[in-house]
Amino acid sequence: MPEHHVAGLGDPAHGEPTFQIGVLFHDNLDLLSETLPRCLHALTGATRESYEVVLHADGTPDDVAGELPGLLAAWGIDELRIRRREQAVASGDGSNNGHRRFFPCRSPYLIVIEDDVVAYLTEPSFDVLGACRELFERHPDVPVLSRVDDVDQWSWPLADRGMPIEPGVRSVNRLSTHLIAYDVARFTGPARRFGAFDLDVFIDRDDLSYNWEDLVSHVGTTGRRRIAFPQSWPLHVFHCDRKREAGSMWHTQDPHVKAAVLAELNERFESDGERVAR
Repeated sequence: MPEHHVAGLGDPAHGEPTFQIGVLFHDNLDLLSETLPRCLHALTGATRESYEVVLHADGTPDDVAGELPGLLAAWGIDELRIRRREQAVASGDGSNNGHRRFFPCRSPYLIVIEDDVVAYLTEPSFDVLGACRELFERHPDVPVLSRVDDVDQWSWPLADRGMPIEPGVRSVNRLSTHLIAYDVARFTGPARRFGAFDLDVFIDRDDLSYNWEDLVSHVGTTGRRRIAFPQSWPLHVFHCDRKREAGSMWHTQDPHVKAAVLAELNERFESDGERVAR
């Protein structure tokens, strides 16, 4: 790995890496061992930005958590956080607890990916982190950015919200927690006002859902702010799961289904017709 890729290489302008890459993990180590290296390669393989990688294990069973320290070096993880879900637990979906705990963040930019998400880069020289930073710098009204391919599965449809932010980058109505990039300073103030770091703000029922992705979408579409969706980038991001049924808000959460979806995606992106960058 070239020197400028080294995780934790500080930026003298602020004394911290330009990016923190946060990985939110619960309990499926077999899946993480496949998705994490692919995601990190896609995000950092061509970058000249400084970054660090933090693995946040939230509500992880003790036997699984005990295996994590021995895996950090092989995976390129700089910091491991393990938190039980016994005290100070956020309401709503269990993942809300982990997402909100990536803040405060000392780096100016934060990218959070979930453990059942996989990413592929189809242009080897494309610098994803650099592209994120430059987009944020060009557009001070953009606090968050998201790139996900399987949006056709969403029960709350993705839609354009006004004119494109720039060629190839849509302004959209919502995002998902699968992969979010934050301009930390722009996001944190409005998010705090909207209750992002309160414990009782979220809800997750069959008849009503308001979780972390809803709150982030709220931040990104109010106060003349915009959510960037860079559809033209050669970064492809997928959730390794399927909906329980068409139109449902809920995924199977079945590890066998997740493994099958990942295998299908790997076969697709490693075929001669759609070669993934390595």
